[in-house]
Amino acid sequence: MFLTTKDFYTEFTENRHILPYYIKLESNYNTKTFYSLEDDALPISNLKCVSIKLFPKYLTPHFYTDAGIGVKKVFQKDVHGCAIHLTEKTTIDLFLRKEYSKKFRTSINRSVNRFELCFNYSYIMITEGITAEKYRSLMDALHTMLVHRFNQRNEPNDVLANWDHYYALVFNLVNTKKASIFVIYSNDEPINICINYHFNTILFISIASFNPNFSKFSLGNISIYKIIEWSLNNDYELLDMGYGDLEYKRFWSNYMYAYENHIVYSKKINYRFIAAIEVSKIKFKNFLKSYKIAEKRTKLKALLRENKKKLNNSTKYTTTPLTDYITTNLPTLEYDDTSFSLIAKPVYDYLFLQATSIDTIAIFEIEKAKEYLIVGPKAMEKITITA
Repeated sequence: MFLTTKDFYTEFTENRHILPYYIKLESNYNTKTFYSLEDDALPISNLKCVSIKLFPKYLTPHFYTDAGIGVKKVFQKDVHGCAIHLTEKTTIDLFLRKEYSKKFRTSINRSVNRFELCFNYSYIMITEGITAEKYRSLMDALHTMLVHRFNQRNEPNDVLANWDHYYALVFNLVNTKKASIFVIYSNDEPINICINYHFNTILFISIASFNPNFSKFSLGNISIYKIIEWSLNNDYELLDMGYGDLEYKRFWSNYMYAYENHIVYSKKINYRFIAAIEVSKIKFKNFLKSYKIAEKRTKLKALLRENKKKLNNSTKYTTTPLTDYITTNLPTLEYDDTSFSLIAKPVYDYLFLQATSIDTIAIFEIEKAKEYLIVGPKAMEKITITA
């Protein structure tokens, strides 16, 4: 094989491995040396031609070169990365005040305060020593959340497609202090889980999802807020949210970056020719992106998926405000009752809209699996399950 392809970003984040073609990496956000090859490391040998994609431009590469090795760099069009640069060690409140607008800060603080008012919550960052049983419990919960999320969006997901790989990978990384799992709990239930990789002073926010029943509470934003707070207290300098043009990433990012392709090759004539072809291929792909061809193809695939059956088993319901209802003979519904899962979302929506704690309400069963009543200090609401 004359051409080998590599993914710098995957090697960098998941495997904590710097490919041997780089002797030094400098960080552009603080001009420090981020990585330097050990002096006694062996130089690369038997080089033919290697195409390396997804090199993040918050790093400046220095390549291992000699008279027989060439390097070409090609900009990777329409692949943008989002990061949060932690410019100095400070408090989360001061960091938000310095980096974000008043409107954004108000929205985030309101989300945190409303969630903490409504639930018996806790935030846990697991950085080492997780047991196999605890790990299995969290990963099962994360898997369920991801399945629901991507079924709702009617989209495939690389993590779910390679779940066994990530399941084994993350367990080993957490127990060697190379990754962490951030969890938001309501009582003892994990309702938001985020897996992060760690390398030097960079934390990579990687695999995350939340319980959709809590959708009104912006758990994703609360998760990032708390991870920033933890990172400020633990001397991290960059939170990398990776590529993918998602709205929440743009809101949080104060450091956008691009990606490059690197082609490292032997200067023997046949490998120079292969390198030139590879450069031309990448530039042609960039040309096609200029005409939005890839975007149109993505939309076409989404349209075709719309014609397939969606796997979404969400309960359908209606809610009705009431001013009075006699509850004397109605059984109460406890939160650990299996029937509660049918109405969890409208109950949590009620808490959000009424700005009241879950400890201040009572739920009554009018008709099993059909009608329920929420009675709180401010309002009463009937939930009717329709499908």
